[in-house]
Amino acid sequence: MAQSKAASGQTTKIALFKAAISFYSLYYRTLLIYFLKNIDLLRPRSLPYSLKMIQMIYKVRGYTAVFIPRLAALYTLANEIDRRQIPGDIVECGVYNGGSAALMAAACRDSTKKRHIWLFDSFEGLPLPTDNDGEKAQTCGWWCHGDLEKVVKILRKMRIPEYRIHITKGWFHETFPLVEIEKIALLHIDADWYDSVKLCLERFYEFVRPGGYVVIDDYGHWEGCKKATDEFLEEQGINVELVTVDYTGRYFRKPI
Repeated sequence: MAQSKAASGQTTKIALFKAAISFYSLYYRTLLIYFLKNIDLLRPRSLPYSLKMIQMIYKVRGYTAVFIPRLAALYTLANEIDRRQIPGDIVECGVYNGGSAALMAAACRDSTKKRHIWLFDSFEGLPLPTDNDGEKAQTCGWWCHGDLEKVVKILRKMRIPEYRIHITKGWFHETFPLVEIEKIALLHIDADWYDSVKLCLERFYEFVRPGGYVVIDDYGHWEGCKKATDEFLEEQGINVELVTVDYTGRYFRKPI
C-alpha cells in the first residue's frame, strides 16, 4: 500500500512537471511567434527595441496573468507616452502580483518625466460580481488573489526607485477617495467586473492628460467590463477608437 501511494505521488509529480514544461514551451513559442509577426524590420532600431521588450516580458513572466500581446501593448504605450512627451503618472487598477506594473514602470524608468507609479488592489481577490457581469462571471474570480510581497519583489527586481511607487491596498470604493493624482499619462484597468471598471473610469479618466492612454484589459472577455466601458464612453460623450490588442484587450487615446 505504501509503495502504491509513493508510486502514485511520483506519477503526479511527473505529470505536473510535464505540464509545467508544456506551458512554458507554449509561452515562449507564442512569444516568439508574436514578435516575429510584429517586428517591422524597415523601421530604424525596431529589432533592438523588440528584443528589449522580449527581455522585459521574460523578467516579469512569473508575476502576471496578462498574456503576451497585452504585455507588449503596455510596454509600447509606456514608451509612447515618453515619445509624445505626455505629462503624468502611470496608474494601474488591479495589480495581481505586479508583473504588468513593473513592466510599464521599467519602460519609463529613465524618463525625464520622473513618472510615479500608482497601484491599487485589494490583495484579497476580486469583489463579488453583480447581475451586470453576466452568468459566466458568477462562478469566477476566486483565483485572482494578488500577493503584495511579490509586487514589491518584482518592482525591486526591475530597479524601480521606491520613492516613485505608491501601493494602495484595499477595495477601490474605499481607497480611491484617499489619493489625489493630478496628471495621468497611462491608465491600466484590469478590474474584470462592471462596478470596478466603471468606478475606475469615473474616478481617474478626467485626470488622464490629452493624448494619454486608457487600457481596458478585460473588455472582450467579461460582459460587465465591456458594458461599463461602453456606458462610460457614451455617458461622457467620448468618441474614440477602441484599438484591439487581442481577443480581450483594448485601449484608446484620450482626445487632444
